[in-house]
Amino acid sequence: MIPAKGVFEVKPKQMKKLTRHFDRYFGQTDSLVLHPIVDNGFHVDALLYEPTETYPFWKLATMGASDYRMPKIQNTFGLYNEYIMFVDRDENLGDKRVAAWYYGQLVRIASYAKFCNTHVTYGHSLEWEQDDPGDEMTAAFLELPQIIRDSGILRCRLGWSKTVTCLQVVLLNQAELGKLMEIGSQAFSEYLYPEVEGKKHFLSEIHRTEKF
Repeated sequence: MIPAKGVFEVKPKQMKKLTRHFDRYFGQTDSLVLHPIVDNGFHVDALLYEPTETYPFWKLATMGASDYRMPKIQNTFGLYNEYIMFVDRDENLGDKRVAAWYYGQLVRIASYAKFCNTHVTYGHSLEWEQDDPGDEMTAAFLELPQIIRDSGILRCRLGWSKTVTCLQVVLLNQAELGKLMEIGSQAFSEYLYPEVEGKKHFLSEIHRTEKF
């Protein structure tokens, strides 16, 4: 992972539109751009935003996942996705190694549809084998970014025929994945975003501090 400011390698106009989109809805203009060290043939960068008073957690947002046009399916939000991850403020994403871990997880999910030639959307879950025996998070749930006050964040128009859906990625451990399979995506979404204030189930962590 290479952090940089204002550097884009693919489709500069669309990248700038995505940057303006996330800047607007996060209320920040001071993001860092994270680039992959090794290009796997599908280049996905990510914007990294620090915690603020309005949104007191780290924010990661992909740029490049929407280069892939997914196959059409029924009951979906669209054919192009970008992905957002919200990370607990206590995680030190100022540390390059920590930031690289989260970035790697986000890119894994952002690349899934292309490399599997499939469609992913809200309510879907993904699972993978551990890269390391110590890895707790081995799955993810695709959610709507409900914590952002303006629902306009969900859609970003990149061209007259291309509108991108911005989905939230929530990393899961096996206990949480099991609960998702048990109760279904709608009930699980309500767990991530309960009506009780102060719950932070929608945040991603390397090791979950609050489990089912």
